Amino acid sequence: MSVVELLKSVPVSSIVPAGPIVCLKSTDNPRDAFKQLADANIRSAPVYDERTSRYIGFLDVRDLMAFIVYENGEPELRKAAAEKGTTTEFIERMLTASAKMYDLPMEGVTLSTLARRHGFRCVGTDATLDDVAKLLVHKGCHRVPVINMDGEVVNIISQSTIVKFLEEHNGRLGGLGAHTVAQSACGTSPVLTVKQSATVLDTLNLMAVNDIMGVAIVDDAGKLLANTSASDLKLFLQEPSTSIHSSILSFISKVRQHDLKAVHPAMSVTAKDTLSHVIGRLAAARVHRLFVVDHGRPVSVISLTDILRYIYLVSLVKGDE
Repeated sequence: MSVVELLKSVPVSSIVPAGPIVCLKSTDNPRDAFKQLADANIRSAPVYDERTSRYIGFLDVRDLMAFIVYENGEPELRKAAAEKGTTTEFIERMLTASAKMYDLPMEGVTLSTLARRHGFRCVGTDATLDDVAKLLVHKGCHRVPVINMDGEVVNIISQSTIVKFLEEHNGRLGGLGAHTVAQSACGTSPVLTVKQSATVLDTLNLMAVNDIMGVAIVDDAGKLLANTSASDLKLFLQEPSTSIHSSILSFISKVRQHDLKAVHPAMSVTAKDTLSHVIGRLAAARVHRLFVVDHGRPVSVISLTDILRYIYLVSLVKGDE
């Protein structure tokens, strides 16, 4: 049985939700909505438009990245950016920055405006994991909501969900799992990096300018120390007193609550490692990307999107050879 056939055999209704489903309404105050994400410790949530009776997109903390960079680049906003405050006050500042960024009045920054930046593609409860995989692979989605007959979101299946499923059924990958990183050419290069001394603001700016969600943190010799991603922005919602002018390494040490000055073995793989090994690492560490290293230096990066696209498309064309 190929990977595609395996995914076709599994109904989405058999997948247990990772936690409570948080849904927002388009009429909710954006400040309160971002606060809900912070309180639930989640990165995004679907937004429902009662006027049209449909979901219109996702509110995502990744939007804060662009707002933080913009705020610190505007002289009239920079002074406020240096002030410490509560989570609510931080969110209010970000919404002020977003209004100027989009050239809108404050009342124009609604949940509808923000949610439409992140499209909403869903499946019904009668769908299979293959239906979800098609959206993840072909439509560039990162998560796919499952909607019941009443139009309610009852689950959200992400790329991580599929990778975890593949890891649990590793023996069903067949020859595909034995492909090495080098053989598959899976991943992208070159790798964007920042030095461990770079500030949080410098790092966010690099990600915003290059429209990427994660970068490698390296030492002065270019060797991998850690990584950071837009998901780490949840710290700004939970601890807004954290300075964006602090070093990126101290920032992620704080958000993850442990010392990351040594390379964590789950962050990297080598060109000789198999895709089964890569999938196992991604699932075990619950990360969105791994760096391929050569003598400790990152030479390419494999994301969840990369691994799912390769496994699915090769399985579709050649089976599990």
